[in-house]
Amino acid sequence: MLTMINNLKAAWPVLIGAALLDPARASATVLGAAEWTGEYTSWGRILAIVIVFLIWLLFCQWVGQDTTTIRKLNQPLWQGVVLGGGFLGLATLLLAPWNTPQLLWAGFGLWVVLILSTTCIYVVVRNGYVEPAARVGTKEHLARWMKNVGKKKEEKMDAVERVRMVAHDGAKVACPSDKDGIEAFEIVQDLMFDALWRRATEVVLILTAQEPRLLYRIDGVVTPRADLLDKEQAEKVIPFIKKHSGLDVDEHRRPQVGTILAGITGGNYRGTTEIEVKTSGTTQEERLRMQIIGDQNRLRINDLGMTEPQRELFEKTAGDMAGLTVVSGPHGSGLTTTLYAALRTHDSFMQNILTLERQPLMDLENITQHVYDATKHEASYARQLQTVLRREPDVVMSSDCVDRETAHLAVKAACESKKMYLGIQARDTFEALKKLVSLAGDMEGVADALQIVTCQRLVRKLCVACRIPYRPDKQLLKKANLPVDKIDHFYRAPKAEDLVDEKGRAKGVCPNCQGSGYFGRTGVFEILEINEPIRELIRKGQSLNAIRAQARKNGMLYLQEVGLQKVIEGITSMNEMLRALRDEEPTAAA
Repeated sequence: MLTMINNLKAAWPVLIGAALLDPARASATVLGAAEWTGEYTSWGRILAIVIVFLIWLLFCQWVGQDTTTIRKLNQPLWQGVVLGGGFLGLATLLLAPWNTPQLLWAGFGLWVVLILSTTCIYVVVRNGYVEPAARVGTKEHLARWMKNVGKKKEEKMDAVERVRMVAHDGAKVACPSDKDGIEAFEIVQDLMFDALWRRATEVVLILTAQEPRLLYRIDGVVTPRADLLDKEQAEKVIPFIKKHSGLDVDEHRRPQVGTILAGITGGNYRGTTEIEVKTSGTTQEERLRMQIIGDQNRLRINDLGMTEPQRELFEKTAGDMAGLTVVSGPHGSGLTTTLYAALRTHDSFMQNILTLERQPLMDLENITQHVYDATKHEASYARQLQTVLRREPDVVMSSDCVDRETAHLAVKAACESKKMYLGIQARDTFEALKKLVSLAGDMEGVADALQIVTCQRLVRKLCVACRIPYRPDKQLLKKANLPVDKIDHFYRAPKAEDLVDEKGRAKGVCPNCQGSGYFGRTGVFEILEINEPIRELIRKGQSLNAIRAQARKNGMLYLQEVGLQKVIEGITSMNEMLRALRDEEPTAAA
């Protein structure tokens, strides 16, 4: 074998030239170099090289799949590291002058060391990015692997894992071995995959004596899923999810809260998503609610959907060391997300940022979040806000303004060199301003402290892959004071007739939006800037009409006008904009 390898090395320049000029000569050269010797028949060495080569290829394939599912790993980088290490060792084995069998084995060992080195480096790095139950090469992983060695094929997991789930304690949710457990696992897998694939942010399962009710909230719209679970399947789903969320399976009425992680495996889906699980019930029904906490809750000001002038104004006021910003809107319009985005404009490492919230949406990094607890002896919301203000904060966020004392404390704190963000439920900025003045009872203080008032709605964004252009009605454009000659088309979501071809055959579901016609949501904002003329009107107790007239003179745009801009730009549809501004609970029929 040594003779063959060395002869091939010596003939390498001839091989290259011959392959280019005379392929037949190249073949003869190869056959001449690979002369029959006793060493050529050392099948043990050949077998060892082939086995290591195949194992290395399988590992490279696994790295390619693994880096696809783990979000933080750079796939091209790690594939290059693993392939590069193996090829370097293989090239050294084939090209270096190994003159004795002992040296040949040394080269083989060097190749193996290079493969093992890159393997260990990758495994250590990838294990640092995943939960303990998903780590490979650990004692626990090897013990699980050894436990499965020797099992017959029919005894192994029969269920297909389409969704990777992690229980509340960090352990991977594995398929049970018993028949009933496997069936429940498969049903939950189907439910989780369907909800995540359809981009649901909330799943509600109501189990009654009759048929169960399953509802998804997708892009803010409640969508029934009547054909996914029957009563028998729903009865298996709730105990399975309760068990792995750390809840009491036998408790059917008392409210419980737990968490699990879930993520679709393979393809372009990466990582897992935190899911808050809540259960409650009565004598008539049991309710399971899963809140899927996705990236839409981690937005910054740039991502909210404000126009460029609105964003610049908001960031300018956020940069002030003191003052009051009121964030308003109806229930479900994304107030908490906007308040969180406002807090992210501040340096949480240099400033002391505190919040008081009734129900935190998520944990904020390096921000102290206080949850309102009505059971405490200082039961009122205002008293607990006062406790927060005593802790010398630089920035304070209150998710609610529920009474006069809360409004008074917020205004006073903003006047005393604190940055305040206050949430108020209102239909527009002027109603929010009216509520604040009425509750605070201090027009002078409100005028001094208040910087801006925002109001918002959430609209669904049209799917760019399947949206349909159309020419809008001229009378509609005139009614909306839009230039008829400058608008060629609007966009809308596909209708039923758009989903079939000329022969009446279905075109198939859009893979981007799953057939809903919309993908994601964006905000529509109205911002009232409190400049000096408006401050004077507030101090003098002038009417809202006078303040509204002055705001229009300053160039303020109403919600409807900003919404129409998004329709003209093709971001959303006219029907969706009108639905969002009706202040009604969105449903699938809307």
